[in-house]
Order: sequence, then C-alpha cells, then structure tokens
Amino acid sequence: ALDALNSLGVVPPCILSIAKREEEIFLPGKSEPLRLSRDAYSLRLLEYVRDEAHRFAQHYHHLLRGKRTLADDN
Repeated sequence: ALDALNSLGVVPPCILSIAKREEEIFLPGKSEPLRLSRDAYSLRLLEYVRDEAHRFAQHYHHLLRGKRTLADDN
C-alpha cells in the first residue's frame, strides 16, 4: 500500500498495519512491531478503526455481490 501511494505522489500522514490476535502494530521501516498494553486507549482506538474499515468493506462487497446477482437474473 505504501508503494502504491508513493507512486501516486501521495504523502500519507501515517501508515500502519495492525495484526490480529497478537494486536501488534507494524510501521514502515521498522523491523520490530510496536506492542501496546491491552488496556491502552490508543490500541482500542486502532482496533475500532480496523474493525470499522472491515465492516464497511464487507458491507460494500455484499452490496456489489447483490447487484451482480440481480443483473445475472435478468
């Protein structure tokens, strides 16, 4: 994702990834993940943003599948 943004000339304010299960945070250019306390508000916020992004993407995917199914029926 970072390479794609760079190729478009977009300088993002911050890019990170959060791994499920261990809830490790990975930052570009860092070899070791950042580990926050399970009680940290910042970790809960990142988890919420991740989960909301997934919910939105799944909803959109189902919407597109539904439209495709309707088009196939005609």
